[in-house]
Amino acid sequence: MSKVSNKDSAVSNNSAQSSPRPTLTDRIRNLAFPRNNSGSPGKSEAHSHVWRDQNPALEIETPVDLGQSQSVKQEALTQAELSLELQLNPGSIYMGDAFLDCLQCQPYRPFEAQRIYDTMIATAASPDVYLENRLSSIKLLARLRCDCSGNLQFSGMPDTQGLAALLLRTGVSNKPPHLSNRVSMTEEAPPSRSGRSGVKQTAARSQSNSRTPSVVGERSNDQLPSLWMYPEHHGSSLDIEPLETFPVKTYATEPGVAINPVVDLSLWLDIMIDVLEKGSDWEIYSYVLVHLPSQLTNVSLCLPHLAQLERLHDVVVFQLQKGKFFEPPGSTGLKKGDVALCLYHTLTILIAYSEWLPTHKVTDTVSTFLIGMSMWDRTGKCCIHAITLCCHELPKVVDRCLPQILSKMSQIISQSHLAIDALELLNHLARLPAAYQQSIGEELQRTIFGICIGYLRHVRDARDRVGDAANPRSANRLSRVSGDSALQSPPSQSAEVDKDLNEYTYMLAYQIITHWFLAISIEDRAKHVSWILKNLAWKDKSGKIILEEQSQVTLDMMYRTAYLDLGETVRPSIDEKRTIKKTYLRGWSIVTIETIHDSGLSYITTRQASGTTFGIFQQNYQPLPVHHMRYEAPPKMEYRDPKPKIYPSHVLLNLAVTPAPIPIPEQPIILPDNELVQRAISTFDRTDTVDGHKAGVIYIPSGRKDEQEILAARATSQIFETFLAGLGTKVKLQGATFNTQGLDRTSNMDGTHTYAWRDRVTEIVYHVPSMMPTNEETDPQCTNKKRHIGNDFVNIIFNESGLPFRFGTFASAFNFVNIVITPEQVHLPLSSRPSPDQAESEYSSYREFFKVQVMWDPSFPETSPAAIPKIVAASTLPGYVRQITLNASVFCFVWSNRGEGEYISSWRSRLREINRLRKRYENTATSASEGYPGMGNAKDRGGAKSYVEGDEWKGIHLANGLAEQDNILFNLDFTRFA
Repeated sequence: MSKVSNKDSAVSNNSAQSSPRPTLTDRIRNLAFPRNNSGSPGKSEAHSHVWRDQNPALEIETPVDLGQSQSVKQEALTQAELSLELQLNPGSIYMGDAFLDCLQCQPYRPFEAQRIYDTMIATAASPDVYLENRLSSIKLLARLRCDCSGNLQFSGMPDTQGLAALLLRTGVSNKPPHLSNRVSMTEEAPPSRSGRSGVKQTAARSQSNSRTPSVVGERSNDQLPSLWMYPEHHGSSLDIEPLETFPVKTYATEPGVAINPVVDLSLWLDIMIDVLEKGSDWEIYSYVLVHLPSQLTNVSLCLPHLAQLERLHDVVVFQLQKGKFFEPPGSTGLKKGDVALCLYHTLTILIAYSEWLPTHKVTDTVSTFLIGMSMWDRTGKCCIHAITLCCHELPKVVDRCLPQILSKMSQIISQSHLAIDALELLNHLARLPAAYQQSIGEELQRTIFGICIGYLRHVRDARDRVGDAANPRSANRLSRVSGDSALQSPPSQSAEVDKDLNEYTYMLAYQIITHWFLAISIEDRAKHVSWILKNLAWKDKSGKIILEEQSQVTLDMMYRTAYLDLGETVRPSIDEKRTIKKTYLRGWSIVTIETIHDSGLSYITTRQASGTTFGIFQQNYQPLPVHHMRYEAPPKMEYRDPKPKIYPSHVLLNLAVTPAPIPIPEQPIILPDNELVQRAISTFDRTDTVDGHKAGVIYIPSGRKDEQEILAARATSQIFETFLAGLGTKVKLQGATFNTQGLDRTSNMDGTHTYAWRDRVTEIVYHVPSMMPTNEETDPQCTNKKRHIGNDFVNIIFNESGLPFRFGTFASAFNFVNIVITPEQVHLPLSSRPSPDQAESEYSSYREFFKVQVMWDPSFPETSPAAIPKIVAASTLPGYVRQITLNASVFCFVWSNRGEGEYISSWRSRLREINRLRKRYENTATSASEGYPGMGNAKDRGGAKSYVEGDEWKGIHLANGLAEQDNILFNLDFTRFA
């Protein structure tokens, strides 16, 4: 076996240098080989015997019953036999069985387990051990976990499928054509692979002549199959039920408590860091790339080893910033960017440890993600997802880096496959003022609007090319292929998915324009209106200016909010018997004026696409002087001031119309007071002023995994209740005036309360089964709860079961997305606690982290920044999950309407109601002036241009009336009103 020497393969990392410390080899030799400081596992069977003679078995007096092994080896071993077994084959798969046996037997054998662990560490660290044996030890070590109390756990199936697929290590991964002739593990397998002696691999290995600083030792992949692949078939300790916990402490959790830990996990972390920094055989290197991020998600396991975490951070940042990491062998069909993507996933998980890193290194983390947004083909998505997480976890750092972030996003607009990820990042950012309030200014605001408009242009271009079915690839479509996934759809299916992704991009872009316009201070909003309008209007192929519906409602929103943060208004109590009521169509609004005839007090209701405003108007009048001429004879001799007589039409004229000549189509249209109009207005009022969403929030208690037993659960945990309170506000259902998304509002059938959240644009109501009544006698299957969560596109799964969540747990044709949250309460080890002089009130020995991963229906395209698990702090979890939920719900609406046309938002539905009334009544108004000369046809006017009923109008409806088509881009400049 030839390997790349450390001298040739080491990547210099001056930034990661620290004070002199014992080498990893010295530490392992002192642990694993205390009786032979110079010996090490040899390369040959003879050397193995010599090593065995120099390390005799432990002397014991009685056999040790280790219990039944979980492998095919069923007999119990004595301690001496166990030691002999490990020395004969230190990387054997049976080592894991023996390790677990020592932990599972009663009483457990910590010292024996420690010796086996040390031997596995030595095997994993030595490049001279047989490759298969070394990899077997690494597989076991990569599955180590621990709980919040420091108790050792063993994970049978790490959540690594996404990265494994990226490196073509799953059965369904796409393989390059030239790999199709590679032999399987059962074809032409060298005889040395059978049996337990682990004879050294005889296949030749070669070094690559790549231009990268150093290439991982390359096996002859045309002759040898991969040594690891998912799903694995090993029939041993690796088949253990996930996360079995053992009564073994990995670190001290309380001061003054003496604990002799069985395992020193810093050794294992050093081994993985050395593999990344110095390189190894591709089988070893690729396994560490895929499994390191998963192990880092176990904060309890890694947090005690801050020195190793900081070193890992320095190595990864240095390699990614300089591009000096190892390239996969050419025969694998992989690229350097695939390795970079795995390293970026490691760096993403390290965000959770930022609190314990120096500030300048945390800033380096964000800067490294900026580099990856455009440096390699497949890293863009991962880096954008990581910056999205940083907006929640590191808002101050993002605020400082915001100009660079937005500049980089402007540069990648042409990369349409990043459109959704970039827009979702801006969507998160808009709702996090702490991440932009110091750096945002007029220039950056315009940059954000420009990014959205740029992606809108891409969508329009894609729509124009939809008809080119003969060559669908000619369109620069928004690709569904994620940087995290190696799987692609068939061309026909991909074309349909791309269309849905285009529609989602379209909706996201307009949403972000709205969110950011409302996030800007009132003093700055009007400056952006004209520029936004000019860019939202576009010309079709015939040169006609188009202002599409979504642009119209966006402009309507700007019209309502440019100078006012009014929010919702309420209709006052009106004595309708005393009022005169008239309703008009004016531009994109329905204006109803109810005037008290004798006082002139007028109640004005303005119904617009983006909201309804209730206001009051009254002119202050001065009593007439005594000598003022009376229009009527007084009924008595004494003087009496007559009451003014004011009509709704007078109010409208004063508020909406000027004396200057106005084309008749621009003038308000009075609507008749008939049943059709009343019904239309009633329908309009029932359409929400915000987009409504719903999502299930399901709590899974310990040990439960079936639908019925999960839904029947009543008791929850404190961390779940805290999470719920952060998702929204607890609201009463009975008598609720908002849309409860199907929850009963009269009889408490679905519980007395739920949680909901709302802003100026969006509202989401949560269906929480644990807050709904449970009657196991009348409804043992919990069908009443299932009818809610079974119809939710998105479910949030708060999983405290200790078991992995399966997507199909809640069978439904409508559940497209599950957001799985796995809590981890970390009892901070002594090494990561503050100094003793820190105030006790400023410090807590417990810290809560959560693993968040989005799972979706197999037919559903991947669109989430949490498709690969993310670690989120408790304080930022609700906001992060809520925004992911809202984005997923929007896409689900698009997805569910794909066979019926595009999804129509609430604002667009309201606009359509207004346009229906206009179309019905735009030519029904009559003029009382028709009998006057010159007011009739064009001949009577001497050919002068005029707009009267029946004349063709080529203008465009705007929020405050209509505009000439040629002047639409200049019609609204709100800065003139300031």
